[in-house]
Amino acid sequence: MFEVERITAPDLQPNGVLEYLRLPFRKFEVSTAMSTTRAVQVLQEIVEPPRRWGRPSSAKRGFFQGKVAGTRFKFHRVIHGQNSFVPVIAGSFRPRGLGSVMTVNMRLIWPLTIFWIGIVSFLAWNSIDVDSPLAGPLSARMAVAAMALFIYLLATICFAIEVRIAMQRLLELMSPKSFSAIDPSD
Repeated sequence: MFEVERITAPDLQPNGVLEYLRLPFRKFEVSTAMSTTRAVQVLQEIVEPPRRWGRPSSAKRGFFQGKVAGTRFKFHRVIHGQNSFVPVIAGSFRPRGLGSVMTVNMRLIWPLTIFWIGIVSFLAWNSIDVDSPLAGPLSARMAVAAMALFIYLLATICFAIEVRIAMQRLLELMSPKSFSAIDPSD
């Protein structure tokens, strides 16, 4: 169910329609030619410190906001406006041969995940339960089932789109092309 997707190419290959129907949890392993210390340094360059009450806490402007500590990181994409489906990105680096491997876990924020599972479960159960006061005749049951499906798809599709945006940026950073473009002396 939560399989690791290993990425070695500089682009993210789509998995078709199933990518948008999967639960909002992803795990990736990205191989890079950079050393672990260099990969962490490249990531630190685009991660700004967490904001306080929506305001930047530093003059640094990055694509992500959060923390990079040692070989571990936890951040999310910086957006202008509200979007509850922006994934929390957590992971770590580990050495492999001359390069390194970045393990990335993506998920929704916990309060949204709990609410989403609760509302989908509630609606799905009420569309099935015979004694449900919410859904009486078959047409009402079908409407409740359609609402449950809509809410499920809303979360999974929006999350999948946000995962693609964040992973494309991470893959651009960790590819050898960006490695030479950022610091040619390394």
